[in-house]
Amino acid sequence: MTRSAAYLVDFDGTVTTKDLSSALAVFFGGDRCLEVEALYRKRKICIREWLINIARLLPPDPDLLLSKTLEWAVIRPGFEQFIAYAREQGSPVVIASDGFGFYIEPILEKFGFLDCIDWIYANRTVVGAGGLLAVQTPHAHPVCPVCGNCKAIHVLKLKEAGYPVIYVGDGSNDRFGAFWSDHICARDRLANVCREHDIKFSPWVDFYDIIKVDKPAITDRADRSLCCPMGSGIKK
Repeated sequence: MTRSAAYLVDFDGTVTTKDLSSALAVFFGGDRCLEVEALYRKRKICIREWLINIARLLPPDPDLLLSKTLEWAVIRPGFEQFIAYAREQGSPVVIASDGFGFYIEPILEKFGFLDCIDWIYANRTVVGAGGLLAVQTPHAHPVCPVCGNCKAIHVLKLKEAGYPVIYVGDGSNDRFGAFWSDHICARDRLANVCREHDIKFSPWVDFYDIIKVDKPAITDRADRSLCCPMGSGIKK
């Protein structure tokens, strides 16, 4: 017997209205940030390389960076109601982020949502050797070099536990986890990738739209996936 659906939710540009990792990059990185971003958008570098390169452009001042993200953070409309709905349904809410990660828990705590999230999988940003920022990726695939945080593994583990998974995201890098899920709620670049691959999805504007999505059945998505999270990672 399958359980209530689990929600695997991206953070930047999904829970928040703004991608805070990108906002930090633009604010502190200037033209050098735009060069890195252009390479990423052309898929000449992966998100893990983006994180490494952008981290070098940021001031190694965790307090300053956190204060900026707390200042900029706006929670997307309907998130409070979505959390209440998920709790009523017995549906786990899992946040998986491939951004800098350090601001997720403080932002959720600021807005009163931290205790409502079942699991948070995120990268870590620390001051490393030479006094520069470094990004640690504790949830990366053991072999695949593409993502800092292997969202596809998180999706599959939820499915193995008996939960059909609804993936909620907005970015192109969400495609790896989203394509393994049982239903995709996509906006912006993730929606474009779904169209590119002719993958069915529910468009959404706010979390009121997510509440309206019906529970899917657990389905094997290996045929449409872009990676092998329990194997070698990215498909060639």
